[in-house]
Amino acid sequence: MTELAAHGWRGRRRFAEMSVVNLFLLGVGVLAVYPFFVMAFGGFKSAGELATNPSGIPAHPTLTNFSDLFSGPVGSVMWRALLNTFIVTIPYTALVVLFSAMAGYAFAKYRFRGQNVIFGLLIASMLVPPEVNIPALYIMFSRVHWLNSYQVQIIPGTASVLGMFMARQYMRTLPDEVLEAASVDGAGHWRRFWRFAVPMSTPVLGAIAVLTFVFKFTDYLWPLVMVTVPKFQPIMVALPDFATSQTGFIVEYQLVLAGCLVVTIPMLLVFLRFQNALMRGTTAGAVRG
Repeated sequence: MTELAAHGWRGRRRFAEMSVVNLFLLGVGVLAVYPFFVMAFGGFKSAGELATNPSGIPAHPTLTNFSDLFSGPVGSVMWRALLNTFIVTIPYTALVVLFSAMAGYAFAKYRFRGQNVIFGLLIASMLVPPEVNIPALYIMFSRVHWLNSYQVQIIPGTASVLGMFMARQYMRTLPDEVLEAASVDGAGHWRRFWRFAVPMSTPVLGAIAVLTFVFKFTDYLWPLVMVTVPKFQPIMVALPDFATSQTGFIVEYQLVLAGCLVVTIPMLLVFLRFQNALMRGTTAGAVRG
């Protein structure tokens, strides 16, 4: 009886501990998703209702914000900013995937002097906050006349250390016998990489592509500093300043929330379409490496 009582007490204690943990995680989850509900509900509210009911369910839902978002002066800014975002994001993602695959293959399948030191320094560079480099990079790009352009938003950062690391970890698991057999058949370095290593590494390259697309699509600080001309600004920079001709310089926050809801859709579609590749790529590189 004593053992049964002790077992029951331990069971109740375990249940109480798990209940506290679950309540804490539930609270964290509510705090995490709360801003998304505010965004989703706010996009369907008028300016007056948003001022009086900023976080609740809209009492009188309206689609006027979305029609205003894609028409008139705000619409021209919205369309241009969306176009700029895709002009920047698509080639940036392609370059990051290409350079990550090339660097990862080199570190995974070649041996050269100083390899471990170079790789360690690259990994150590991830510890430096990107904001620290912005003043020096701003001066450099201003001297080469790259400010307020597409190239300043595309070229810097395409040599992704995180992408290289993910590709290297995955490519280390590729069988050397396949690449050696291709070499015996006369395949050169580039052909072994392009015809064999890349197809076998599609899971991790797909994961890198999804992560890079979402990162660049939502990037704010870099284009905010480097691009001040509306002609080249992406949506994340243009969105917080939306105002109609009636309000002048006063920001229409119901339009901003509606715009946030609109620009969330492409990222959700990309994630839903490639979520399996994202999960396979990230877990395979971590477990097998």
